[in-house]
Amino acid sequence: MSEAKFQVDFTSRPGEDDFQVDRLTDELADDLRELGEVSFLSAGPPLPGSKGAVEVATGALALVAGTDPAIVQSVVELLAAFLRRNAGRRVHLKVADVELTIDQPSRAETAELIRTVQTAIERSQR
Repeated sequence: MSEAKFQVDFTSRPGEDDFQVDRLTDELADDLRELGEVSFLSAGPPLPGSKGAVEVATGALALVAGTDPAIVQSVVELLAAFLRRNAGRRVHLKVADVELTIDQPSRAETAELIRTVQTAIERSQR
């Protein structure tokens, strides 16, 4: 089975401390471990165009998982569920040559995200 590397990070909320962010990062890592190998990444500097301290990328993870459509669907659905549990955050997902920002997606948007990620993976394997 072929594999893909997914990079995931989420935004913190103003006034959040490192403990809260670490707890949420661990929660997301536990969810993603059901699908593949998870490692923690350094979040790095604020994203270009971000509002500095108001929106800083934190909680950075890497997931190496299979490229089966069911796994890709599960990755996107887990991220959407994480956002539903943690309103007011954004998740940044990078896979192959596609980078997406996900913010409280509807079911239709989730389905479109799944198709976009699957297409990116298929393109990268050619």
